[in-house]
Amino acid sequence: MKKIINTTLLLACTFILFPFVEDAEAGRLRELHQLRQDRLEIGRGMLEVQNVDWTTLLQYYAEDIEYHDSIVDVYGIDMLTQFLGRLYGSSPDLVTTIEDETLAGDVYSATWTMVGSFNGVPYEAKGISIIKFRRWTKEVYYWRDYYSEGDIMSNIPGFDQAILGFRTYYRCAVDPTFDCPIELATTDSQPEMHPLADASAPKKYSRNFRSFLKLRRDRLSIGRELVEINAANWQSLLPYYADDYEYHDPIVDIYGFDTLVPFFARLFASSPDLVTTVEDEMLIGDIYTATWTMVGQFNGVPYSAKGMSILKFSDWSTQTYYSRDYYSESDVMATIPGLDQAVEGFRVSYRCVVDPAFDCPLPPPATNEAAGQ
Repeated sequence: MKKIINTTLLLACTFILFPFVEDAEAGRLRELHQLRQDRLEIGRGMLEVQNVDWTTLLQYYAEDIEYHDSIVDVYGIDMLTQFLGRLYGSSPDLVTTIEDETLAGDVYSATWTMVGSFNGVPYEAKGISIIKFRRWTKEVYYWRDYYSEGDIMSNIPGFDQAILGFRTYYRCAVDPTFDCPIELATTDSQPEMHPLADASAPKKYSRNFRSFLKLRRDRLSIGRELVEINAANWQSLLPYYADDYEYHDPIVDIYGFDTLVPFFARLFASSPDLVTTVEDEMLIGDIYTATWTMVGQFNGVPYSAKGMSILKFSDWSTQTYYSRDYYSESDVMATIPGLDQAVEGFRVSYRCVVDPAFDCPLPPPATNEAAGQ
C-alpha cells in the first residue's frame, strides 16, 4: 500500500512540475532564437556599414577584440575604434552588399561586394568575412576580412601597372581561356594527364534523416579535400565537380568542367608543391566555408597567403557547382623582385591612412591651404 501511495505522489508531482519544465524549455528556445537573430543583425551591421552608424556597434566588441585583413592587424577596442574611424573617414561613400551569409554556432560568415573610394580613388572588390562571438553572448572577439588589395591598386596610377602585369602573367600561366599577349615557356606544353585511377562517382543519398547525417559528414570531408586540393590528388577529386561548375578567385573566372580540367593541370604544373591547410570550417545546408593558409611556389617563387573559400553543393549531393577563393594576390607579388616594391609601397600608404598603431614613414599630406601658398 505504501509503495502505491509513493508512486501516486511521484506521478502527481511529475504532472504538477511538467508545465513549469515545458515553459522553461520554451523560454530557453526563445532566448536561443533571439540570440541567433541578434548575432545575424550584428554581423550584417559590421559589414554593411552604410545601413548603420558604426559607432552604435562598438558596444558589441570585446575589450580584447582583434581585427585582421591582408594589410593590417588591430588589437583591442581602443585601437579598433581609431582604425574604424580612420577607415570610414577615408572611404565615406563605402557601400557593402552582403550576398551569402551563414551563422554556425558562434561563427558568422558572409560574402560581399564593396564599392566606394579610398582617399578619392574609386574601387570595387569582392570579399568574405568571418566574425566570432563569445559563447552564448553577442560579444565579438574576432573579425577578419579576406579580399584582394589588388582591386584597389588597379585604379591607382603607379600601382596599376604592377597589378596588371602580375595578373596578366598569372593568367597566361594557368587560364586556358586567356589570350596571352606574352610568350611563356609553359604555354606551348600541356602538363601530363593521368587516368583517374582512384576516382569514384559521388554517392547517392536518400531523403531521410540517416542519409542526411551521412551527407553532412561526407560534405565536410569532401569540402575540406576540395579546399586542400594539391598536385597529387586533384585528378581523383574531379568527380565532385558538376558539369556546369564555376570557379572564381581575384584573377581568374573558370566556367564549365571542360575548362576546369586544363586550369587545374596548368595551376599544379606551376605550383607542384602547393599545400593548403584548412583552419576554421563551417557547413550550413548546401554551403561549405573554410579559412586556410596556403604555402608553395609559383613558377619557382615561394609564397605564403591566408584566404577563405566558399563552396556550394548541388541539392542532396556531394558534387559542387560553385566555389570562390578569397585571398590577396599581393601576398604572392610581395616575394617577386620588381613587384615587391609596389606592394610594399601601397601597404605602407594604406597603413599610414588607417592604422593607428603604424609609425608612418611618409610625410603628412599637404593641406589645401599649404598647396595654395
